[in-house]
Amino acid sequence: MLRVGLIGLGAIGRQVAEGVALGRAGEVELCAILTRRPRVAGTVSASPPGEPPRGTTAPGAGEVFRAPLPSAAPILTDFAAFLSFRPSIVVEAASAAALTTFAEPILQSGASLIVASSSALVDPALRSRLVAACHNKHARVYVPAGALGGLDALAAAAVAGLDAATLRVVEPGNGSASHSVYRGSAVEAATAFPDRLNIAATAALAAGADVTVSLEQSVAAVRSIELSASGPFGELFTRLVPEMRADQLSHIVALSLLAALARLQQPFWIG
Repeated sequence: MLRVGLIGLGAIGRQVAEGVALGRAGEVELCAILTRRPRVAGTVSASPPGEPPRGTTAPGAGEVFRAPLPSAAPILTDFAAFLSFRPSIVVEAASAAALTTFAEPILQSGASLIVASSSALVDPALRSRLVAACHNKHARVYVPAGALGGLDALAAAAVAGLDAATLRVVEPGNGSASHSVYRGSAVEAATAFPDRLNIAATAALAAGADVTVSLEQSVAAVRSIELSASGPFGELFTRLVPEMRADQLSHIVALSLLAALARLQQPFWIG
C-alpha cells in the first residue's frame, strides 16, 4: 500500500484527506499530515459520502475544526517528525512558500512529490535543484492539471510547437464594473500572484514556453478559467467554471491531486 504524506490542511488539503479516507485515491494510507499551525492532538475519521465532515474542537479555540481525516494520521507541525513516518509520496496542498521550503528535502528522503502550488516551480534555480534531487534519489515530481482544463492537450500540442497560448482567469469582483488586474507573462503572473495563479505556472511548464496570462475581476458571480492555444495541431479552447461545495468532495484541485494518486497505482495510464 502506498504511504502518503500530506502538507496543508486548508480547503484543498482537507478534501484530499477526506478523499483518501473514502478510498478515492486507491489503495493508499495517509501516514502523516504537516500543518503550519498546531491542530487538535487527535484525528477524526471521514464522514460518510454526502454528509458534512465531522468536526472536533480545536484546543483553546472553542471552535469546530472540521478535519475529515483517517484516524491513524497524526497531525504534525515539525517537518523532521513528518518525514520520520517515511511517506513514499507526499502531496503538497499548502503554498508556494511551503513547496519551496520542503520540496528538496522531501525528494532527498527518497519520496516523490505531487504538487498543487506549481507557482514555486517558475524559479529556475529551484527547478534545477529538484531535478538533481530526483536523479539522485530516483524520485519524481508530479504536477497535476489542478483547475486547468485541457492541460494534456496543451502538452501534446507543445511537442510540435505552439504559435500562441493564452490563459484567461476571471474572478468575481466587489465593485460595480469589471476591470483588468494583470496581463503579461505566465512566469511573472505566477510570481506576482502565487496563490491565485498556480495554473499560469502549470500552463507554462506544459507549453515549454511562456504563456500570455490575463487576470480579470468581473461583476459576474462565478470564477472561470479559459485556456486557448494554436499551432500545427490546430486550435484548442477549454473553459472551466469550478465550484466547491462544503458538504461533498468537489474542489477541482483536490480532485486532481486524488486522481494523480490513483493514477500512479493503475496499470493503464490514460490521459
